[in-house]
Amino acid sequence: MDQTESLPVLYIRAKSHYDVGHTIGTTFKGWIKDYLDTSNDVKQYKKFYSCDEGSQIVQQYLSSSRKHYPNIMSEIQGMADGAAVNFEDLFLLQLSSEIEFCHLNEILGDQESNQVEKGCTDVLVNRKQCRVIGHNDDWTNDVSSRVYIVHVTILDETDHVTEQFVSFSYPGYLTGFCFGMNQSLVISLNSLSPKRANKMGVPLAILLRSLFAYNSIDECYNVMESKPYGCAYGMTINIASINGTEMCSMEIYPQEGKSEVNIKTIPYEGDLPHEKCYYYHQNFYKNILAEESGPCTGSRLRDKRANQMTSPKTIDDVKAILGDTEDGVEPIYRVPCASHNAPDVKTVATAIFNISERQLYVYRRNPKLCRVSCLTLPFL
Repeated sequence: MDQTESLPVLYIRAKSHYDVGHTIGTTFKGWIKDYLDTSNDVKQYKKFYSCDEGSQIVQQYLSSSRKHYPNIMSEIQGMADGAAVNFEDLFLLQLSSEIEFCHLNEILGDQESNQVEKGCTDVLVNRKQCRVIGHNDDWTNDVSSRVYIVHVTILDETDHVTEQFVSFSYPGYLTGFCFGMNQSLVISLNSLSPKRANKMGVPLAILLRSLFAYNSIDECYNVMESKPYGCAYGMTINIASINGTEMCSMEIYPQEGKSEVNIKTIPYEGDLPHEKCYYYHQNFYKNILAEESGPCTGSRLRDKRANQMTSPKTIDDVKAILGDTEDGVEPIYRVPCASHNAPDVKTVATAIFNISERQLYVYRRNPKLCRVSCLTLPFL
């Protein structure tokens, strides 16, 4: 092989959220500590936390998270204990969207912000012979070498399964921040950058982690609407029902009291003959009129290129779109390049959720050029 591919998978059976986090922290201790010590992003988060206004914002997020999601907060504590790192440092990672895309500019100014368009690209296809969500997970090189999959089962005192899910994860981040699935839903994400955050809301990463406990799109809608406190920041959540035909792209815009949530339904082939049964989403608001922190130039270029290509009818079509490198400024499949809009960002992994065949394929190289995936997992 020209390039070695690897993606460790950690299977966990635990009786508590704390134990889930502790097992992840213990297993990936080296990666988590190295990332916290060397990441330029983490240095910015710590600088933000060290100033008075930043500290006050973090403490508010900490309070709302402990009040509304104590189990997930115990998962972060378990990960910190297992990895032998400070809880506060890991909690700052969970605030990466809010800090990097919003609060750094508010407090430290544009020149101090390290914001780049990291983002992702998603292709949703809801055809009779091809129900697929395809996802490019784009981030920086310092994350790329430290990613992993976790397969989690949480049991109660009688050994009844209370949560079971699979999630692609970054070092030190909660599960649910990238792409994953439980027994009922496939979920992938596109980061967004609204200009303002809801400082009284629950941080985005906490809410995303909580989605694995739910089994319907309606339940996910209610979680992200988050009455009466609202989500702290914005996100797109692409969701498909595994056992039905529902598929949607859900945009969230942060507001106090409750979040604005817009659902774009991708109709099942034949149900609405005059509407497309496929859809693309990147890292800008398509369906909510939102004030964003930047022009989202790269995301719009990826969207334009996807719409120029043949409409997807098969998994190979999805792979061709996600593996496209045509655009010289911001290709859909991203590699570090000085001439690119975000020169240090790369496609860390490509996920193909083949819902029709109940298989997850994960690629660590360009999926258009790969005959086989790096990892294949059956659905739960």
